[in-house]
Amino acid sequence: MKNSVLNQFEQSLFEALLNGDRIRLGQQIITAVSGGKDSMTLLYSMSRIADRLNVKINVVHVNHHLRHNSNNDQILVDKFCTQLKINFILDHLDPATKLKGESPESWARNHRYAALERIRKEIDADWIFTAHHGNDQIETILFHLSQGTGISGLRGIHDNQGHILRPMLCFSRSDIDQYAAEMNIPWVDDSSNLDESIPRNNLRHNVIKPWERSNPDLVSAFHEISEHAKDANEALQFAANLLIPDIIKQKNDNLFSLDGEQLRAIPPLLRTILLRELIGTTEPWRRFIHNGLRTFIANAKIGQIYRLPDNWQLLKDRKQFILKKIKVQQKKPIVVSPDIEVNSGDFIFIWKTDTRLESFSVNRDTELIDANKINCQTLTLRPWLPGDRFHPFGMAGTKKISDYLIDEKVDLYTKGNQWVLVDGEKIIWVCGRRINDEVKITDKTTDYAKLIFKQ
Repeated sequence: MKNSVLNQFEQSLFEALLNGDRIRLGQQIITAVSGGKDSMTLLYSMSRIADRLNVKINVVHVNHHLRHNSNNDQILVDKFCTQLKINFILDHLDPATKLKGESPESWARNHRYAALERIRKEIDADWIFTAHHGNDQIETILFHLSQGTGISGLRGIHDNQGHILRPMLCFSRSDIDQYAAEMNIPWVDDSSNLDESIPRNNLRHNVIKPWERSNPDLVSAFHEISEHAKDANEALQFAANLLIPDIIKQKNDNLFSLDGEQLRAIPPLLRTILLRELIGTTEPWRRFIHNGLRTFIANAKIGQIYRLPDNWQLLKDRKQFILKKIKVQQKKPIVVSPDIEVNSGDFIFIWKTDTRLESFSVNRDTELIDANKINCQTLTLRPWLPGDRFHPFGMAGTKKISDYLIDEKVDLYTKGNQWVLVDGEKIIWVCGRRINDEVKITDKTTDYAKLIFKQ
C-alpha cells in the first residue's frame, strides 16, 4: 500500500505521528487490537501508512476470556491480520486470577497492559499503540471530575505514557465511524458496552452523546481542556521538584524523611503534587485522598499514619513526616548456623566463630560477644514481637523491646523492620542496636563470636 493515496483520516493520522517526533525510521510497533471498531480502525489505518512511516506493525490480541464468545474476537482479528499480512500475536488471561472484590474491568485493564509490555520486551518493540480516541478522553475527564481528582485528573488520558502511545486522541467517535464504514472494516461489538450500570457507559450514552449532538466541537474543546491541565500540572510538578531537595531530610530505598514544618508551609495542592512526584505515580488521586492529606498533615499526632495508594504510607514522626512504601509480605523466622551467611534480600547476617578480641567499634551493625554464653547450636532471626523483653547491655534489669525502641526514638516504620537474634527463648541481640548484657565480653572470656547484621 506504499503508493496508495491516503484519505483524510489516514493523512491526519500520518501527520500526527510524524509531527509528534516520537516515531523513527525502522521502529517496531505493537498495535493492541481487541476486535472492536476503534482498534480495528487503528489497525487498518496503520497498515495503510506503515510503509510511509517506515515502521513494522505487530498486532497483539489479548483474549480475556470474560465472555463466552470471546474466541470470536480472536478469530476475527487473526483473520484480518492474515488479510493485511501483519504479524499476529495472541495472549490469554485467566479470569481465575481475579481477586475477590476486584472489578472485572480493572482486572482486565491491568493484566492486559502487563501482557502488552511483556510482549513488547520479548519482541524488542519500540511502542505499544492503543485506540483511545477523543470521546474516550471526554469520558475520562468527566469520570475524573466526578471523583474530584483535581488538575491531574483533568489531563484525562495521556497521549504518551512510557512505551504506550495513543495516536487517535485527536479523532472523534464520528470520525472513526465514518472511516470504518468507508473502508468496510470488520469489527465485533462488545455487548458489555451497552451496560449502563458501568459508570463510563452511563456517561457515554446519557451525557456525552446528547451533548455532542448539540455541540459538534465537543471533542476539540475537551482536547483543549486536557492540554491546559497538562500545562498547569507540569508547572506544579516543576515547582514541586524545586522544593523537594529542601524538604527531604533523609532518603533511603522507598523511604523519604520530610521536614514537617516546611511540608506544612506548602499550599495543599502543591504538597499533593510533591508527594506524587516522590512516589512516582501517574494515576490521579481521588477527592478523599486530597482532603484526607490536608487534614492529616495539619492535625496528625506522633505515630499516626495516612495510607496512600500503591502501598505507600505517610507517618507523622516528631518534627518530620516519613513517606514509605510498605512491602506486603510476611516476615518469617530464619534459622541461622555458625559461619554461614544469610542474605534475605532485606539484610545480610553472619555469625562468625573463628574470631579474636577486637578493639571497641561504634559500628552497631557488628557486635563481639562471648561465644561460650551461646547455648544452642543454631540461632533464630525473627521480627520482634509485642511483649518481647531483653536485658540491654550496660543496663540494670530487663526492658520491653517496645519501650527500648521508643527510648531510642525509633520511628514506626523502622520498628516494623526491626529483627532480633534469639538463642532458644532468650533474645541476645536487638539487631543493629544493642546486645543482651548476659552475652557481653568480660575479662574471663576465652572464645569470641562476631555478629554482623547489615540492612
